[in-house]
Amino acid sequence: MLQPPQRDPSPLAGTTRNPSIPKDRKVRSQSVTGRRHPPRLLIIEDEFLIALLIEEMSRDFGYRISGIAHDAPAANKALLAKRNFDAVLLDVNLDGRSGPEIADRLVKRGIPFAFVTGYGYVIEPRHETIPILEKPFSGAELRAFLEKLVGPALGGPVAQPA
Repeated sequence: MLQPPQRDPSPLAGTTRNPSIPKDRKVRSQSVTGRRHPPRLLIIEDEFLIALLIEEMSRDFGYRISGIAHDAPAANKALLAKRNFDAVLLDVNLDGRSGPEIADRLVKRGIPFAFVTGYGYVIEPRHETIPILEKPFSGAELRAFLEKLVGPALGGPVAQPA
């Protein structure tokens, strides 16, 4: 039987694993014109209210939301479409199933991402180095986590296109 990995002590009140994300995983958001823009996030979360919560809090912090996928097919479509995001927040359990294939694709493409889960551990041992944000989390915990994943947002809240 697969045992959950040992949890690392965290400066975020015990809510994240691997809080020190390797520097090579951070993204410096640059547009093709050279103008800086706030980091863009793709949220892959099947629980509508949790996805909405992450979206609203992230926008309030000044991050842009490129999209939300609520199931594996939509997530795969978003990954295959034009890559208009800098990092991904991925729920470990989509539609009641573990979906390590999405995580594998993100790793293969070198896309920074983190798991968002209520389990506190990752099901596949090959993903044990991926950062985890545990549900439930506070706004301060999400903000600190995003800053470690993709860097700080540029300023305050950003007007989002409709």
